[in-house]
Amino acid sequence: MTLGGGRLRASRALLALLLLALGAGLWGCAQRAPRGESPPARALWAAFDSARHAARRATGGFSASGSLNYAGADGKAMRVEFQLWGNPAAPEGQGPPGADAAPRPLLRLDTSAGFGTPVALWREDALGIEGYIPGEAALYTHADPRTGAARMGLGVPLSLGDLAALVCGSYDGLVPESYRDARLLPEGGARYEFSAAAPVSVLTLDATGRPVVLAGRLRQTAWTLELGAFDEAAPPGPRRLALRTQGGATAIIRIKRAERGAEPWPAGRLALDVPKGTRIVPLELHETLDH
Repeated sequence: MTLGGGRLRASRALLALLLLALGAGLWGCAQRAPRGESPPARALWAAFDSARHAARRATGGFSASGSLNYAGADGKAMRVEFQLWGNPAAPEGQGPPGADAAPRPLLRLDTSAGFGTPVALWREDALGIEGYIPGEAALYTHADPRTGAARMGLGVPLSLGDLAALVCGSYDGLVPESYRDARLLPEGGARYEFSAAAPVSVLTLDATGRPVVLAGRLRQTAWTLELGAFDEAAPPGPRRLALRTQGGATAIIRIKRAERGAEPWPAGRLALDVPKGTRIVPLELHETLDH
């Protein structure tokens, strides 16, 4: 049996209306504002967003020095001095062949104990991170800078690029460009939530739009980072970072000096030279064998 012309036209019109209504509903879902959205929350986010984008416009080299105090859940503690320097966004031509065209960090980190005794030397670029431990005559490598730094004993679930982004105030690669939930806090400021897959899943801004707490998870370990002692001089950012992990480890980073140059560091000043005969240890291989 076939429908008559009138009934067929009516059925098509009804179908069109249903599709239109469904499309409008889907569009409405896609355009829905984040939960807890409010003018004050938007204003604080706008202040933070404006400040970090201003920091990102700096293209010169970066350097910082300070101290790291770490206490593990097992009671073991250490204190080291550090020098961090390089290009938070690598200049064109310094990345590896075939690398993503987007700028990537190219950074070095040296840590030392009392009397300047080297503890570990690190380098991060578009290929990942590598760390040389003089006492072990070994160069450890990992394609994931965050996981690699944690496996190599840096003491914080952050890459060298993350540390530079925090001190420079750009938050590159850490805080997403938009949030999915916002909630005003009784003491002033607001709390923003992002996807659980983002490096930072929760960000707290104070009443001026300044970031004071970041929280995230590296693999199965949750962590919280409190920022303080802000310096408005270039590069603008926190000069004290206090980390706590779900497992009970703590780390306090104090920035004694931070500078942003007019020109990028040349690649030769960011090389990590190791003695001949140094063992190369790819940590991904050990992770595969462990599983």
